[in-house]
Amino acid sequence: MSNKNRKRRKIKRKEKLFTPFFIVFLVILSLAILIYNFFNHEYFKISQVFIEGNKVLSDDQILKKLNNPVGKNIVLYDEKESIEKLKKDQIIKKISIDKEMPDKIVVKVKEEYPYMYTTYKKDKYIITNNGKVLDKTIKLNNKSLIKIKLPKKKPQIGKKFTDDKNILEFISLLQKLKYSKDIKEIDLENYNDIGIIIKDIQINFGDLKNYKYKLKLLDSVLKDIDNKKLKAYSISLDKGKNPVVEVEEKSLDEKDEDN
Repeated sequence: MSNKNRKRRKIKRKEKLFTPFFIVFLVILSLAILIYNFFNHEYFKISQVFIEGNKVLSDDQILKKLNNPVGKNIVLYDEKESIEKLKKDQIIKKISIDKEMPDKIVVKVKEEYPYMYTTYKKDKYIITNNGKVLDKTIKLNNKSLIKIKLPKKKPQIGKKFTDDKNILEFISLLQKLKYSKDIKEIDLENYNDIGIIIKDIQINFGDLKNYKYKLKLLDSVLKDIDNKKLKAYSISLDKGKNPVVEVEEKSLDEKDEDN
């Protein structure tokens, strides 16, 4: 009898090691370890930040305003707080931040900044890249602004210079050209006879019919002129399907000599 009682006591002692409280403790401990590893594991730390749409603000300036999220946990990263910080910059019109698991965020910005100017009587009106009339002045301080000729109508400060969506999109697409930095003048006095000056080349654009295709074609023609080292003085996109390019004879002779 005494041996049986000893065996029972031994079994009971073993059962007490796995009490419900101990099991709950083990579960909580395991979860804590998992959560700690999840938030501190390199796999979930932001290692890539892609910034799109910025032309005025540099990537570094935007990263600084975001408090440089590289190395932070992507789950804990507060994109809403970063958006509010960036919105304080007057140049930024719209912004979105998307998380792409496990380690990448994409920042998309839309900027609004002085891009063009037009003259009405003695005043010069500053116009943004989005077509909004910002201000008027007598003396133009920013020499990098593109001259734009508009129909003889007084621009309204705070409003866009036109309600025509095609014209506004045309201006937007112009800025995406490879040679957009070389634009000196845009002539919109007559929407059926649009003119552009790029790198001292007069572009006879014509009307807005097929303007998206014509802009791509223009970019291609300008690239071809550069590659062939020609000195062109006009490109006509209003004389049929094929562009007409007029070049200086001297540049053709120089090209023949090189060949």
